[in-house]
Amino acid sequence: MLYLQKITRMKKLVPTYFLILIAQIAFCQVPHLYNHTFPEVNSVDSKIENLLQQVNCADIISDVEYLTSYLNRRADGPYIYNVKDWLVEQYNSFGLDSIYLHEFEVIPFWSTEPRPFTTAPNVLAVQPGKSNPEEIIVCGAHFDSTVRLDEPYDVDTVYSPGADDNATGVAGILAAARILSQYDFKRTIIYANWNAEEWGLCGSSEYAKQCAADSLDIVAYFNLDMTGYLNPGDDIHVHLLYGNKDSLLGKFVKQVGRQYLPGVKLSHAWLSGGSDTDYSSFNRNGYPAISPSEDVNKMSPYIHSENDIIGLSVNNWDQTVVFTKLNLASVALAAGLTGESVNENFETDQQITSYEVYDILGRRVYYKNNIQKNIDEISVNCLESGIYIIRFFTESGKSFSKKLFLKY
Repeated sequence: MLYLQKITRMKKLVPTYFLILIAQIAFCQVPHLYNHTFPEVNSVDSKIENLLQQVNCADIISDVEYLTSYLNRRADGPYIYNVKDWLVEQYNSFGLDSIYLHEFEVIPFWSTEPRPFTTAPNVLAVQPGKSNPEEIIVCGAHFDSTVRLDEPYDVDTVYSPGADDNATGVAGILAAARILSQYDFKRTIIYANWNAEEWGLCGSSEYAKQCAADSLDIVAYFNLDMTGYLNPGDDIHVHLLYGNKDSLLGKFVKQVGRQYLPGVKLSHAWLSGGSDTDYSSFNRNGYPAISPSEDVNKMSPYIHSENDIIGLSVNNWDQTVVFTKLNLASVALAAGLTGESVNENFETDQQITSYEVYDILGRRVYYKNNIQKNIDEISVNCLESGIYIIRFFTESGKSFSKKLFLKY
């Protein structure tokens, strides 16, 4: 979680009007690039319930323990590259063979002059959709951490464990990938881990900006940031952060919670005091986005400090499991669980009238219309090595997709 008003590393105070301007920008949402609806969730689907039963608290704890084992995960430090490599290994171990590393430069939001520096890239694992690969569901969490420091620091020795902010969110996204990667979905799912969130939402902002420039059809973005702290004596509950234009997405997630997490209260809330998190990067670029959060009025008092550790800052694993399940069910329902495998050797006696080729990020890179006869082969000379999804359309209007591996 980024708290703009609490950065104390600056040599001089940021003018108040600047903080007010940043806070206003954080709540600004442009019109949606695409219009999508979300399924009505009025009953429990046994297939989704089966997915939720596979959420393993021990896996979540193990992931948080690993992430906090590093001295720090600062975007300006050396350890962030080790964490990036570990994330890639995790997604590969789940059978996700389409890993995309998104490079970007960091320009700290408090800089009066541009002072960009390089850092580890965003890590994105892509699970191509089977029938609508061009429509994308993204779920993500930032993997960097920070501490508030008044004095100059050495990135090799500063301690920044970042247990609640945001090892818990990363563990929730990994849990979704670990389980959902074993099933087929109509839409493409991207599991994302952002870097340099603590420096001004840099990683997610640059990625969302690129997606908008490429006209990618992101149906919804689901964010996890800080899920492990519960004020002593309170019941587990969820605050949903989303813009007013995303009321349909908010309604959908509330329905998911009521059906699959009975007894857990979900309510719309806003961050205050200039704080922000990665969902804003997407809704500022025209995409519906939501971020389930621990109580915004009683967040962990230990974040951005050496005490953001397991036990103090992450004090309720049951709550983290609740957030993980809410994210998993929302992603699975929005992506369209097929319930069955799609045969890669699909055969049809219907005439194929057109086809489209998409890369692993959902961008259409080639298409051919008005095919007058069944085709035995397609030309791929224009494509680079990589993984693609080919979507075929038949004369009846139905479509089916196949994965294509190209290696030259």
